[in-house]
Amino acid sequence: MSDGSDPLPPPMPNLEQLGWSRRTGPAPQIPKGHTVSRVVVEHRGAYELLDDEGPRIGALDAAVRDAARTPLDYPTVGDWVIRSLEVRHNRRVVITDVLERTSVLCRRAAGPRARPQLVAANADILAVVTTPAPTSDFPSTEAAGVGHRIEWYLTAAFAGGARPVIVVNKVDTVSGAECEASVDALRHRLGAAATEVPILATSALDGRGLDSLGALASSGATVAFSGPSGVGKSSLANRLAGAEVVPIAPLSPDGRGRHTTVRRQLVPVGGPAGGTLVDTPGLQDLIPWGGDLGLPRSVGPLDGLAMAFGEIAALAQSCRFGDCAHTVEPDCAVTAAVSAGELAAGRLGTYLELVADIDTGDPFGSQRGSG
Repeated sequence: MSDGSDPLPPPMPNLEQLGWSRRTGPAPQIPKGHTVSRVVVEHRGAYELLDDEGPRIGALDAAVRDAARTPLDYPTVGDWVIRSLEVRHNRRVVITDVLERTSVLCRRAAGPRARPQLVAANADILAVVTTPAPTSDFPSTEAAGVGHRIEWYLTAAFAGGARPVIVVNKVDTVSGAECEASVDALRHRLGAAATEVPILATSALDGRGLDSLGALASSGATVAFSGPSGVGKSSLANRLAGAEVVPIAPLSPDGRGRHTTVRRQLVPVGGPAGGTLVDTPGLQDLIPWGGDLGLPRSVGPLDGLAMAFGEIAALAQSCRFGDCAHTVEPDCAVTAAVSAGELAAGRLGTYLELVADIDTGDPFGSQRGSG
């Protein structure tokens, strides 16, 4: 019995809160002596798992590990796995299968060799977190060092089957007029996608907008937070969880964000009627992986790009050539719209740069296992 000095631990989440009922596709065959769990943290050689029986530490069965051909074939945070009920080696349960994913957030890993790096699996929503400050990473294309980060995030979400939402956090640091201006700048920057991508204004400090954000992570939905360091992703996760489940740190003396989150972590929030959040380390970019994502439906980064730039995709239907690059080709409806002032030249320029950024070659395409 608690003496009142320590808070009671949160109730154990059930499979519904963890999102089991939101899975699509055929029901898996679960062998006798096994059950399903969700991956909440990924370590080198081990996985923290959670289900309605509580937390477990799991390790991959040798057959699953040997069958893996690419990084996409290994479990990641958010995955549903089949694991043994009984512990076997080093007091760990054994993961015998990784279930088919409904969505995947995957970036091209940094480095000279093109490789996929999984960010999260089975996320219903990608919450792209930013701030309303003038030097924010997102609202203005003129901000120093911004590049096309927000467009990369949206493309990765659309391509991977997640719904993007933009969260303008730390609105307590600016006036109402400055916050409104930042949101308006974002809507202008998003072009046609502005009608598909909600923008929420929040403050982890004073609680503004947290009800709307928390409502996204309900009924078993999974919301993955992503964005640069220092925008308050971990603070938002802690406020919604009602406890400091993710460590936070103050900004560095120069005002830049610190890389406080060093691992991806799935956190249950909202009680039995709630869902889960995935907190991710600060990413300086999220250039979508250009190869096969292993999803049951046919998707790809160029499909996601077309959704992020819907007005350009619509115009392209009237181009003379089906493979028009929208640069110097004759009878290009896209460049004609720019000349007529119907499409901003900067919007087309961003689109063309992202097309060049996405490497659609898949060095693993013919080697992937079934997972």
